[in-house]
Amino acid sequence: MLVLEKAHFPRFHLGESLLPQSMPVLEAIGVMDEMHRRFLVKRGANFHESGTGKSVRYDFAEAFDKSATFAFEVPRDEFDDVLLRRAESLGAEVREGWTVVRIVFESGRAVGVEAKAPDGTLHSLAAHFVVDATGRDALHAHATRTTVRVPQLDKTALFSHFRGAHRDTGAREGDIQIVVFPAGWFWFIPFKDGRTSVGAVVSSTWMKTRAPGQTVDDLYRRAIGDSDVATRMLEGAEQLFPAGATADFSFRVQNLAGHGWLTVGDAGGFIDPLFSTGAHLAIYGGFHGAAVIDESLAAGDVGPARFATWEKNVRRGAELFLGSVQAFYEGTLTTYLFADRQHPFLKRSITSMLVGDVFGGDARWTREIQSRFPPSLGA
Repeated sequence: MLVLEKAHFPRFHLGESLLPQSMPVLEAIGVMDEMHRRFLVKRGANFHESGTGKSVRYDFAEAFDKSATFAFEVPRDEFDDVLLRRAESLGAEVREGWTVVRIVFESGRAVGVEAKAPDGTLHSLAAHFVVDATGRDALHAHATRTTVRVPQLDKTALFSHFRGAHRDTGAREGDIQIVVFPAGWFWFIPFKDGRTSVGAVVSSTWMKTRAPGQTVDDLYRRAIGDSDVATRMLEGAEQLFPAGATADFSFRVQNLAGHGWLTVGDAGGFIDPLFSTGAHLAIYGGFHGAAVIDESLAAGDVGPARFATWEKNVRRGAELFLGSVQAFYEGTLTTYLFADRQHPFLKRSITSMLVGDVFGGDARWTREIQSRFPPSLGA
């Protein structure tokens, strides 16, 4: 197997909070000992509402499926490097600094790629099968113009790291803290070394109020000042680098697989990071997609029909997340999150979504969530 990686690892990346239902995959590929050694265990998610002072904790152990009750908070430069080096140790050839320019097709089947080497030279590389893992660049989908923007999710994420930010203690030290405020929401993701990743996801309307001369860091500080909870959680903390920004334009992709190719992770669609979905969808899609690729190559048939069940399952999970994210921004899910008298079944349903148990469509709780929060997929 050949892995072409545009960056040189380790490198900074967002998406630092994993979900419990990804843990069986990390166990299967043999990295769990390293995960425990390097990263902070995450056992729950806390939601806080600015202004009202309401807070609620969702304990992963209270999900319907109790097979995975914890995850990890991971600086992505370290975590992604762990995965890449594990792939090398299992026999993959890894080339860093290589940029794939296009997928090569013959008679409708993917047969390789053209890629630019670190020295700028262009190379044609043949392949029995091609996996597009180009993230939000979505190489194949953009080339074929098969991306569809998700309405009303044109957000911007402002982010930095702090030392000395608020975190829970004891077994709850690794809990993610999500702070809701009028312009959007914050993530507080604690790391084992004492740092905390703090991001503000704000609306396009809020971003348009940017005054002339305001820097990204100015906007970030203004967002913090707009939330009494975020301000309190960062009191006395040291910001470690000036804030960065990334446009959070969620999109779907028409096809996740075809003849001799498939997409994994954000290359197959990007969803707002509210529920830490990105890495989870990539881990699930990559692991289960690899099994189907293996079976297809062994059978000598890499046609799209081979990947129909895999694609259906990936889409099922992504759309459950998408409907819930849209319901959050519309306000209906927020009402349930902070309800004074929360129905136990609904709380366990929300908890099950937060652990990432989203790929099975038969459970009563998934039908309940989907009926309450169906995704709005119009343009």
